[in-house]
Amino acid sequence: MTQNFLTVDKDFRLAIVGDLHTHWDHIDLAQFARANYDLLYFTGDLGGGTPDSTLRIAQSIAQLNQPALVMPGNNDTGDIHQLAAELTHQNGMNRLLSITKGTENTQNPISLCGYSQHRINTPHTDIGLIAARPHSMGGVSLSFPEYMEATYGISTLEQSTQRLIDLVDNTDTENLIFLAHNGPQGLGQEPQDMWGCDFKENGGDWGDPDLTDAIFYAREKGKKILAVIGGHMHLRTKQGHERPWKTTIGDTLYINAAKVPRIFQSKEDVHRHHILMTINEQGIQIEEKLIPEYG
Repeated sequence: MTQNFLTVDKDFRLAIVGDLHTHWDHIDLAQFARANYDLLYFTGDLGGGTPDSTLRIAQSIAQLNQPALVMPGNNDTGDIHQLAAELTHQNGMNRLLSITKGTENTQNPISLCGYSQHRINTPHTDIGLIAARPHSMGGVSLSFPEYMEATYGISTLEQSTQRLIDLVDNTDTENLIFLAHNGPQGLGQEPQDMWGCDFKENGGDWGDPDLTDAIFYAREKGKKILAVIGGHMHLRTKQGHERPWKTTIGDTLYINAAKVPRIFQSKEDVHRHHILMTINEQGIQIEEKLIPEYG
């Protein structure tokens, strides 16, 4: 478990960048360089399904001048050591060990996350960030079990749940935000629900049960879950419907940032999508940002 601390003396501004699928380039780098963001979170699926495309996008993300957390998606299961090295400009094995074995490395502001905890300190509140299971494809089975066993020592969903529970127990803040590639179970079974299955005839809830269990456990321990942030299930379904990208249940905000493609043409311009979350004394505010090509 790694814990990186980020302290700000003002409102905290988090940019949430949904599944990339290669839709990222030098213009994004320039736009984010001009933005006043404290942290960027990438929900995963960097490339187009090939290791070379994933590594190419990682090389570009590594040029960011802001701190960033990158959650590996189900498309990012090539050479995790090389992916870590591209993001951090350092030896990939050392970086991977810092994620999976509990050491801390703050040499570079760009980090892979997953089964890891992080922390942000603001003038208004301190918040623990818990990065959930990486590489998730959703559903009731563990995705890539052999790979997960070799990389993270996780071979069952029960083990994954316990790893996330351990992260909750090791987080000393009352307020938590969960970061994930896929979202949790429990937000609907229809194809157009936030993490509903749109590629099976009968639909179904395609959220991660281990993430749901960890959220439930955190609440039982008296934690306040401010937000759960994921992607993976594209906002436009295979049936042509639009999923909601946000919803609030109780006092928890749920966000699906997977607008795919995130770079798209309108009649007026080419737009680039991300979500801005601001945390201040009024609480959490979120808004979709559609940045024009030269915005």
